[in-house]
Amino acid sequence: MKRIIFPLVIMIMLVSCASLPVVNSSFKENESVKSTYRFDVENNIAYKVEHDDSYLYLELKTDDKTSIQKIFMHGLFIYVDPKGGRSKDIYFNYPLKKRPEPGAMKQIMKDWQNGQREFSVDRFLDRVPMEAIYSNNEEAEKIPVFSTSDGYMVELSALTPNILIYKLRIPLEETGNADIFSLGIMTGKVKMPSMNGQQRSGQHAGMSGGSMGGGRPSVGMQGGQDGGVDREAMMKQLSIWFQVDLNN
Repeated sequence: MKRIIFPLVIMIMLVSCASLPVVNSSFKENESVKSTYRFDVENNIAYKVEHDDSYLYLELKTDDKTSIQKIFMHGLFIYVDPKGGRSKDIYFNYPLKKRPEPGAMKQIMKDWQNGQREFSVDRFLDRVPMEAIYSNNEEAEKIPVFSTSDGYMVELSALTPNILIYKLRIPLEETGNADIFSLGIMTGKVKMPSMNGQQRSGQHAGMSGGSMGGGRPSVGMQGGQDGGVDREAMMKQLSIWFQVDLNN
């Protein structure tokens, strides 16, 4: 029986790795070849990668309000798998999950729905922490966001009031100096409190714990919504996985 299962497991792993889309990374200093954005329709996020001799540069761009809220409230994890699969052993977590005051996000959602508060990426940027979490094989440590070290470096900015730009510099040594490896972009899965205080349980993408979340206003009352807040959309993790090819 073992002789049958073992090759089958290897085959499943190979198929899983091969199923990831491949993104060609251009050399950052090559002016004649520039990386272009790819767009993930399901998550409404554009992304691209570049590299030089020492680093990989990941850039995300989105104007989707639900995706922006999930990034800032649930936390964002960037996973690096040197073997080209979906391993979560190595990750960089920033922003960290947010714990707003009870009822604060509910009121913000109502204000947006009623047109009393304008959506602004800067409102989120003003509240982001100054530390990130880096983990390698379950050994996690907090690192300063504005570090001048040779390691990870992250920058968040607002291209317009509705467009978030996320830039992350990743040391190529994290990839085992492989020519082909994979990246995973995921928000955390959290406990979603309902408007009457009851909770639905869930697990964090990379660490245990929970957070309060909101959602974007929508028209009418649909399943999983309270007061125009799309709770089901906020519960769904943002998830993008792809392989990076440095040979181009």
